[in-house]
Amino acid sequence: MDKSAAYKLKIVLIYVGVTAGVCLAIKFILPLATPFVIALLVAVAIDKPVTFLTKKIHLKRNISSGLIIVLVFAVIGAALFFGGRALIRQINSFAVNFDSYYDSFNKFIEGCCKNVDSCFHLSKGTSYEFVNEQMTRTVDSIAQKAGPVIMNSSRSFMTWFTLFFTAFTFCIMATAFFSRDMEKMRYTLKESVFRQELAFVTGNLKNILGTYLRTQLLIMLLTCIVCSVGLYLLGNPYALLLGILIGIIDAFPILGTGTVFLPWTLVLLIMGRFKTAAAIFAIYLICYYGRAFLEPRLMGHKLEISPIIMLVSLYVGLLLFGISGVITGPIAALLIKEIAATLVKNIG
Repeated sequence: MDKSAAYKLKIVLIYVGVTAGVCLAIKFILPLATPFVIALLVAVAIDKPVTFLTKKIHLKRNISSGLIIVLVFAVIGAALFFGGRALIRQINSFAVNFDSYYDSFNKFIEGCCKNVDSCFHLSKGTSYEFVNEQMTRTVDSIAQKAGPVIMNSSRSFMTWFTLFFTAFTFCIMATAFFSRDMEKMRYTLKESVFRQELAFVTGNLKNILGTYLRTQLLIMLLTCIVCSVGLYLLGNPYALLLGILIGIIDAFPILGTGTVFLPWTLVLLIMGRFKTAAAIFAIYLICYYGRAFLEPRLMGHKLEISPIIMLVSLYVGLLLFGISGVITGPIAALLIKEIAATLVKNIG
């Protein structure tokens, strides 16, 4: 085998090995280590204020860590409590008024069907009869499937809550331990015989995951705020609920705010509500150009990945990791790209 063929084989083996390693780690190790990964990320994030309290105010590090951790989780808990309470109110309001919304939607569909009958010279009610029949079948099918799902969900809720509470407790404890021993961990990493390999892995993880997650979370938060405030100013009673849902949808690769706002704008135009349609479209433009402006500046060009690779990573992530693959799929693609490229550079 000549040198060129051997070099190409090494590159193929590196990409195959890195891909397999990253996928196996996300599939089997990450679910078990998630509370500790979150704890480590929080500990790294609060390290500077903890160090400040330790050195400037001369508090013991474990006390400084405890104070900052209590403050951080208190703020998170307060935000979840008040935001959750408002969210539950809006969900309850939507459930109470669901029949009136369904009637309004039914009237809108009926009006559209009349226009279709008129346009294609069909007998009156033909389109609506067909659409209504399909809607009835769909609703009946959902109702039949919803019963067992609700029963299973109610039975598994306590199990889920117990697991969540346990993981949350371990996360807080691990954060305290990581924060307290941060300097020892750095020293151990520096003196380890695998320090170069560990520095390589941790450096890549910090650079890729930290940058990607920070960028997506910040943009998602800003999108939620813009959508919620914009819909609130328009008088929408579910501004917070819709703002959060649209922000989450926007964080999904390939999708985005246009998945919600563009059909919404089209429906409003059909209904003749041009001012509201213009306002909804304006919110969409703010979100769209906000992401287009912020993402390259926060993420940097080195983490850019082509749309087709992002689409493939999203699809494969869904197949391999389930619904969490929407997030872990693109992250895996970024990790594979960076780690494999660095290894290939080293053998070159």
